[in-house]
This record gives sequence, structure tokens and C-alpha cells, in this order.
Amino acid sequence: MSLILTGLIVAAASGATFLAGRMFARRGAAGAKAEGESPDGEADGATAAESPPEQTKRKAPTRDAPDDALAGFPCQLGDVVMRKDGDEAWLAGALVLSEDVAVSALFFAPDAGAERVIYARPKPRASVAWLESLDPSEVLVGGEPPTSLEHDGVRFERARRIPLRARRVGVGAADVGGSVVLAEYTSMGSERLVLVKGDVARAFRGVELDEGTFEVIASGRSTLDD
Repeated sequence: MSLILTGLIVAAASGATFLAGRMFARRGAAGAKAEGESPDGEADGATAAESPPEQTKRKAPTRDAPDDALAGFPCQLGDVVMRKDGDEAWLAGALVLSEDVAVSALFFAPDAGAERVIYARPKPRASVAWLESLDPSEVLVGGEPPTSLEHDGVRFERARRIPLRARRVGVGAADVGGSVVLAEYTSMGSERLVLVKGDVARAFRGVELDEGTFEVIASGRSTLDD
């Protein structure tokens, strides 16, 4: 037999062996995939277990008021308001009441033992009211803020009633809805009472603190200096 013929026979045999090997390899890969394994012999479940799912980041609740919603107020979110008697309130959230601009705000300090609420208006008004929550049913009759009322032996006269838009900023501010009626009440002394009526009603009573009877410790991004 010639060398040429012998070479052709060997080449044909090698090609058949190669094709057969590829067929067996494909069948093996298909079987492994049907049994839940990857072609390289690793189970798909093991690969998934080694790749931890992406963690979901917790985001702080956001509010629809801009960061400068309280610009011009005597105190800001994060500030601490301290009375001369040592009582203090850290302002965690606020209910901003506005027309075209903010006209007043209720600052909430929910971690002060009892809920403390600071009622403030923009400068040049420098005083604030130091308030605590009341049951609205004690002072709200027929759903409408009355022109005058009496609470715990003190008579209050309504100084202002105005419809406003309400927006919450920070954390812990009361949710009263987007449209409210604000009613401010004064007494013969320093006692003050504030009613906010929207989807729900909230009532607050306390005393007015004149400039010099309290201190605002700024959070670092606000100051009392003009």
C-alpha cells in the first residue's frame, strides 16, 4: 500500500473520531443542563447561592417642600430651642403653612419626653410659642374654629383665621393634609393656642416666649444672625 493511500485512511479515521467526540460532548452538556448543572459541572443553584442578591437601600422619607422652605424663620430643622428653665426641644420636623410663601410653621420635637411643638413666624417676629398637644375636641366645636373659647380656666380670643397650604419637612411632623385652616388664639397673658384643621384637626396650647427668654442652638447650617 502506498504512503499516500495510508495517509488518507488515517486522516479519515481521525476525522470520524473527532466528530464522534463532539457529539458525545454536546449530549453530555445537554444532560447536565436538564439536571440543573452548568456545562462545566457546577450546579446553577450553587452559583446563585454564591452571588448574594443586591441589597435594597433604605431611603429616608422625603417631603415635597424645598430645603429653603423655612428661610427667614428664627429657628430651623435640627436646631435646639432651649428655655431659661433648662427645658429644651430638638426640632426634628415641621409643618410649613404657606400662601405664596411660608407664613408660619409648627416645629415638632417628638423625642423630648412629651411632645414639644414650637410655633414660629418669619422674621422680624422673633418670639416663638412653646406648645403641647391638646385633644382637638376640647376646643373645636362644630368643626369650625370659634371666634373665642375657654380652656382650662383661660379665655382665648381668635387673633387670626386663614386658609393655607400645608407641607411637611423633616421627620415627625403632623400629617393634616394639603389644605388647612389655621386659627391663632391669644389670652390676656402669655398663653397661646393654635388650631390647624385639615383632613384631621390638631390643637396646641402653651406660652409665648419673647426674645431673650429662650435660646436657639443652631445645628450648624442655620443661625439667628442676619
